[in-house]
Formats: sequence, structure tokens, C-alpha cells
Amino acid sequence: MAFDRLPTGSWILVTGATGLAGSAIVNLLLQRGFCVRGVGRSALKAALFTEHLKAKYGAGSFEFAEVADFTASDAFHSALLGIVGIVHLAADTNLDPNVETEAALSAAAAAVLSLMRAAADVVSVKSFVFTSTAAAVVAGAIEYGKDATFSTATWQDQLIPLAKSLPTEDPKRTVVLYGATKVHAEREAWRFWNDTKPGYAFNTVVPVGIFGPVLNPTKGVVYSSHTWLNDLFLGNRESPIVNFLNPAVAMVDSRDCAAVHVAALLSSETNGQRLWASAHHFTANQILVIWRKAFPDRNILSDFDFPPHPKIEFTDVHKSTKLLKEFAGKDWYTLEESILANVESVL
Repeated sequence: MAFDRLPTGSWILVTGATGLAGSAIVNLLLQRGFCVRGVGRSALKAALFTEHLKAKYGAGSFEFAEVADFTASDAFHSALLGIVGIVHLAADTNLDPNVETEAALSAAAAAVLSLMRAAADVVSVKSFVFTSTAAAVVAGAIEYGKDATFSTATWQDQLIPLAKSLPTEDPKRTVVLYGATKVHAEREAWRFWNDTKPGYAFNTVVPVGIFGPVLNPTKGVVYSSHTWLNDLFLGNRESPIVNFLNPAVAMVDSRDCAAVHVAALLSSETNGQRLWASAHHFTANQILVIWRKAFPDRNILSDFDFPPHPKIEFTDVHKSTKLLKEFAGKDWYTLEESILANVESVL
């Protein structure tokens, strides 16, 4: 498989560049000899990350563009100058339980469509990768006592009418609305690409829970799954990560997640595909066992008393495994490698 869709040394736009997956993608692109224009809502918050990358890869290798409102129709016009490829991770996700469902769905779609439309008018753009989430595939469909099989052809479309029907005080509404916005945004992205046939290849990546190292040196930033897993390691049994481990679905290392994104961006054979970023299915107690073995002198939490874990299968994840192996020359990071790398920042 050839990874030559875009010429080395050209400029790639990465939104959400300072986040867990975004910082890994930026670093991987720079390692591969590309130049990167990161995009985020605050240049001030990205200042340390920007200086770190310039010192590591050279002053002309990375620059940061501030975009305050991703949903605006003209949000990305100036940021696209000279760009040949795009990795769009940033999303407009409003988890306020009082937000109107239609407003949340509209904002989520606008945050991807504004960039896709702008990119369609830039002849230099040849490849576009959009980051979705496993919530669009599995949310609400996994429960104890019931095995489940999914593929990238699976969509949880029922989340959209369900989100519209739930009252704001319903405790399930935030999770349902999150899944609904992810389904809607990705559906709208595919609809735009199929209907308008812009001049760029288009692929989406569906990550599961992301663990592993953060490659942004900025302190005090919450990186969702990474930070919450560290909270669990430090003894917080009420960490938000527990909600995602009961039952756990699957995990991927941040570095492998980056590799799948960049491989999809660069592969001349990858177009119009929905790709997993998923390495291993696991249970919450497997994580605790690994920590106890690696840190015998630490007081690691006792096992969770969860019901027997359901069998969960992603039938077409082998496509991503093949892509990863051909691009990176390696298999997925193991669960142990990833969660031990995750906690290095709090040792």
C-alpha cells in the first residue's frame, strides 16, 4: 500500500491539535516530514505547545491558527491557505443538559460542514479525514448479559429521535444527546461528500476509548479519557472513566489512533471509508491487575463488582489493523503498554 497521496513537506491542517489524539497526530505528521497548521479556539492556550513543537521540529514546521467559532461559514477560509490535507478532530459538542436538541444537532453538523465546504473551494486540498467516535456506532447498544456485534456499517440513528424525546431533567439525556450529535455530524459529513463530490478524498475514523501518552506539554489540561484514567489510578473510584468501563467497550493508544488517521490521510488506496481506531476489548478489572503488577508498592483500588462482561466484536476492525501495520510497520500497542504510558504523567 502506498502512502503518497500528499507530498512530504506540504502543509496539513489539524483541528483540535492540542488534544490527546490531536497532539499525537501533529507529532506524527511532523515526524513524517510534513508541516502542520494547528487550529483551535485559543492561541494563548496553545502557546506552550506551539513553542515546544517549533523547538523540536524547527521554526517553520508548525504554526497555530485561532478559530473562535467552528460553526461559522467563513471560519476556516484564511486557515486553508496552502493546505493540501486536513484532519478534523475538533467538534462542537454542547453537553449542557438544558441545550435544545435541534440547536445541539445543528451546531455539531455545522462544525464539520463549514470546513468541508471551505475545503471544497481550495483546489490544493486533496485529502480530508474526519474524526467521529464509537458512540455513533455503539452508544446505547451494549448491556450486560447480551453479546454484541458491530461494524463500521452500524449506526445508532435512533439516538436522534430519542434525544428529542427526552426531557431535560432525564439523567440519560446528556449521554444520549452526545451520541446523537456524533451520529448526526458524521451522517451529514458523508451526505455532503457523496452529494457534492468535492476534489478531495474523504475518510472518517471511529476511535474507541483513547489511552496512552499526551504529547502536549501544557499542564493542567483535562484530556477526558487520559485524565480520568489517571484519576482512577490515583484512587478516585468516582472518576468519570468508571462510567465508560461499566461495561468497557474497547481501547486504542493515542499513538495508534494518530497512525490510523495519518495513514487514511496519506494512503492513495483509502477513500470513502469508515475506519475503526480500536485495538483491544478489555474489562475495568484488567486495568487494575496490570497496575498492581507494575506498581506493587502502590495502593491500587480493589476490583469492581461488575456483572460478567458481555462479548463485544467489531467484525471489520481487521481493515484498520492492516492499514496500521502497513503504515507503521507494527501492530497495535497492547493494553498494558498503553495504560502504563497513560499514568507516566502522574508518577
